[in-house]
Amino acid sequence: MKIKTLSPKLNVIIFIGILCFTLISAVAQTVKVEPRIVIEKDKSKVKTEISNNNGAAEKSVPVDAKVNISLCVSEGKLKINGWERSEIRAFIGGGTEVGFKILEKSKKNNNAVWVMVVGFDTTKKQNPNVNECLSGDDIEIDVPRGATVNIKNFESETTISSIAKLMIENASGDIYLNNIERGVDATTYEGDVTIEKSSGAISLSSTTGNIVAFDLAPSDIGDIFKAKTNSGTITLQNIEHRQLEINSHSGAMKFVGEFQNGGQYRFGTQNGSISLSIPETSSCKILASYGFGAFNSELPLQNVLKSTGSKTQSLTALMGGGD
Repeated sequence: MKIKTLSPKLNVIIFIGILCFTLISAVAQTVKVEPRIVIEKDKSKVKTEISNNNGAAEKSVPVDAKVNISLCVSEGKLKINGWERSEIRAFIGGGTEVGFKILEKSKKNNNAVWVMVVGFDTTKKQNPNVNECLSGDDIEIDVPRGATVNIKNFESETTISSIAKLMIENASGDIYLNNIERGVDATTYEGDVTIEKSSGAISLSSTTGNIVAFDLAPSDIGDIFKAKTNSGTITLQNIEHRQLEINSHSGAMKFVGEFQNGGQYRFGTQNGSISLSIPETSSCKILASYGFGAFNSELPLQNVLKSTGSKTQSLTALMGGGD
């Protein structure tokens, strides 16, 4: 065991070779998501369509402010941005046509509350077996800020900002998320996941990529933050959720932030290191077990108990008052 102090007040770093680590009570690289600037024409009319010989198409449809939106992308660079209008605007450059399927309307005001964005013109008669997925060089969709968006992508780099809730599954491609207010469930099998300035229950997963998350908070009591990767690095900074479940098969984990009172923090990796950088005044109970490697703490620990089995080692200790 090696204990070393990085700074007089700030941090403790705990390195573990193979470790299942639980902290009861309650770094990161800075990743910038490029802001999106949209210059628009004034659309006083509800439905518009633009098409030309270059393969560009644009349509809009009025919807409820809390509309549920579904779509899939077979290929293309997808950007979704929240705006103040109760309207969906979809633009596709160099690809398919675009249309809207109204799946449900409000019984109160007849506004669309469930809409599917599809890759064909719904006003024309179509083959019933036509592919509904969008495809194009650039796919840009503006939606109400209160929208819930459900996405399934096959090959797409996706950037989403300023919506209420998101569920997304990528077969291949990076995911960049910013300002999602009420929860995220994001999975990519080949790519990275980056999320910032968002809240709610959050679940992030990548098979071969890295996960970076910072400036996140719960929106309701009991919201959980989960992150899982098979071989990538998980980097977390300023996560205010009181319950964290972080897992990796063979990747490293880095956490920078404060422990929340009454929190539970679980970090587990089969073959990697776990590094925690926390305030010197942190108060918690530590439960750790590992097959090989070492446990190192720069902060003083109390009531340290160690045990060694045939295949694993375990440690319990208090930091501060153990709150």
